[in-house]
Amino acid sequence: MSAPNKMKKVRVIGGKHKGVLLSVDDELIKPTPDRVRETLFNWLMPNIEDANILELFGGTGCLSVESISRGANSAVYIDSSSKACGAIKDSLIRYRLNGIEVECKDSMQMIQEKNRDDPFDIIFIDPPYKKFKLQQIIENLYKQSWADEESLIYLESNECLDKLVSSKYQLIKDSKAGNVYYGILKSTTQSSKK
Repeated sequence: MSAPNKMKKVRVIGGKHKGVLLSVDDELIKPTPDRVRETLFNWLMPNIEDANILELFGGTGCLSVESISRGANSAVYIDSSSKACGAIKDSLIRYRLNGIEVECKDSMQMIQEKNRDDPFDIIFIDPPYKKFKLQQIIENLYKQSWADEESLIYLESNECLDKLVSSKYQLIKDSKAGNVYYGILKSTTQSSKK
């Protein structure tokens, strides 16, 4: 009996790179479903142009590539899997995709360190389900200046996102597809910048 196929494949669904096929041979990776990505990028349409993107737990890299395809300025892809990082690097070369920086490192360790650059406009968080606390990730993003009050943070989980809402954060968009809960969170802190 042959071993099950662990190859995960996902196709870019919009923009100038529509149709590009991304794949990675890693059974732990769960690509964001097409239906969810379509809704997500409809939500982000007013904000994606010229945005600087951070994709944590990058997996196939579909959210970074989809963002660049739809007009984002740049994307930083982070994943600790050497298979995943190798696969996205191969795809960037094969399809001549520009504007995406690949860093093979632990997302949680990275966001515990201070960000020395400007905060990101849009941050994608799609960690392995039940392995990390979304609340802790969000807190670190703000505490270490990866995000600010203008940043939009996309979350994906198999648990309801309502518990993340507090006096500090609000879900400005959210939905559910099958057992996938997803939404966009923003800080409720008002900017003091003029």
